[in-house]
Amino acid sequence: MLATTTAAPSWKQLLRYVIPAASAMVLFSLYTVIDGILVAHGVSESALTSVNISLPFINVLSGLSILLSMGASTLCAFALGRGKKREAEEIFTQTVVVMVILSAAITAGVLLFTEELALFLGAGPQTLENAVTYLRIVSVFSVCFILSYCLEVMVKVDDSPVLATVGVAVAAVVHVGLAYVFIFHFHWGVAGSALATGLAQLCSLIVFLIYFVGGKSDLRFRKFRFQAKTLLRSLPLGVADCSIEFMLGFLTVLYNNLLFLLFGESHQTIYAVIAYLSLLVFMVMQGIAQGMMPLVSVAVGKGDRKAIRFYFLRSLVLVVGAEVLIVAACLLLPQRFAAILLSTDSPLFTQAVAALRQYALSYLLAGINILLAGFFTALGHGKASCLLSLSRGFVLLPAAILVLSHLTGGQAIWIAALAGEGLSFVLGLVLLKRITASPAPLPAQEAEPAV
Repeated sequence: MLATTTAAPSWKQLLRYVIPAASAMVLFSLYTVIDGILVAHGVSESALTSVNISLPFINVLSGLSILLSMGASTLCAFALGRGKKREAEEIFTQTVVVMVILSAAITAGVLLFTEELALFLGAGPQTLENAVTYLRIVSVFSVCFILSYCLEVMVKVDDSPVLATVGVAVAAVVHVGLAYVFIFHFHWGVAGSALATGLAQLCSLIVFLIYFVGGKSDLRFRKFRFQAKTLLRSLPLGVADCSIEFMLGFLTVLYNNLLFLLFGESHQTIYAVIAYLSLLVFMVMQGIAQGMMPLVSVAVGKGDRKAIRFYFLRSLVLVVGAEVLIVAACLLLPQRFAAILLSTDSPLFTQAVAALRQYALSYLLAGINILLAGFFTALGHGKASCLLSLSRGFVLLPAAILVLSHLTGGQAIWIAALAGEGLSFVLGLVLLKRITASPAPLPAQEAEPAV
C-alpha cells in the first residue's frame, strides 16, 4: 500500500504514478476524441456539434465524481499515512454510497427535463433533436460515469496505479469498438455514439468492482456510520481537480452560446474542434497532477518536506515539457489537427485552423495552473485550491472571454483564453508564495480533526 512505501523520493517513484495516471487520462480523452471523429465522418458535422453541445453534461458527471473522490482519496491517504486503515476504509465506503444516491437523482432529473437542458447547453434548431437523444441515453449510465472514476482514483491510493490504466483501457477499447459498429454498421447515428459511451463506462466500472469486491485490494468496503463532517471536509480538497471538468463544461456552454449569438449556429463546429483537443491537453496535465498528489499527500502525513518539494518540482518539469511540445505541434501543424474532425472542404476549415493557433497559446499556462491547484490539494490547503480553481474556471477565464469578445466584436474570442490563464497564473503564484512562506505546520501534523 502507498502509505507503507519507505523508498526515498525519486524520478522512478514519481513516474510510477504519473505514467499510469496520465495514460489513464489520455485514454479517457482519446476515446472521446475518436468518438467525435466517428460521429463527424460517420454521421455529419452537425451531429458532431450536437455531441459537443451535450458534452458538458458528461463534464458535470465527471466533475462531481472528482469532487467527491479526489477529496476522499486525499483524506484516505492522510489516514493511511497515520496508520489508520479502518478510518480510510470508512471514508472510502461512505463516498461510494453517496455517489450511487447522487447518480440516481441526476438520471431522474435529466430524463424529466432533457429538452430544457439541451436548449440551456446551446442547442439550436439544427442540433436540438440529436442533443436530446444523446443526453437521454447517456443519463441512464450516470452511475457508471460517476462510480467508475471514483474507483479508478481509489485503486491508486491502494497502491495499484497500473489497474487504473487497465480499467480505462478496457473502456477505451469497448467505446471505440462499439461506436464504430453502432455508427457505421447499424447506422444508429448519435444514439449509437451515446450508447457506446455508456456501455464503455459500465465495463470500466465492472473491472474496478472485481478488484475491490474480489478480495484483491488492501482497501475494502466496510460498514460505516455516515459522517457529514467527513463529506464536507473532503469537498474543498476535491475542488482543484473537479474544476477542470466543470470548467470545460462551463466554457463549452459559454462558447456555444456566445458563438451562436455572434456568428450563428454553424460556428459552434469550430469550437467543437478546439474543445476535443483541449480535453486531450487538460487530461494530460491533470494526469500528471493526479500522479503527483498521492505521493505528496503521504509525504504530508509523514511530515517529509524534502519529498514534498521533490515531487512538486519534478512534476512541474513534466508539465512544462508537455506544454511546450503540445503548443509547438498546434502552431506548426494546426491543419492536421483540424482535419481530424473537419473536412478540408468545409467552409469553416480555414477559420478553425486560425482559431486553433490562437487558442493553443493558452495551453502554455493552463498546465501550470492545473498542477498548482492539485499541489495545494495534496498539501491539504483546500481553501487555496478552491480559490485558484474556482477563480480560474468561473471568473478569470469567462471574464476574459466575454470582455475581449465584446471589445473586439468577437475577433479576440480565441486569444482571450490566454489572457484568462495569465491572470490565473499570477493568482497561483501569489497563493504558492503565501503557503511556502508560512511557518505553520503541515496539515497532517496538526491535531487530528474529528472525522
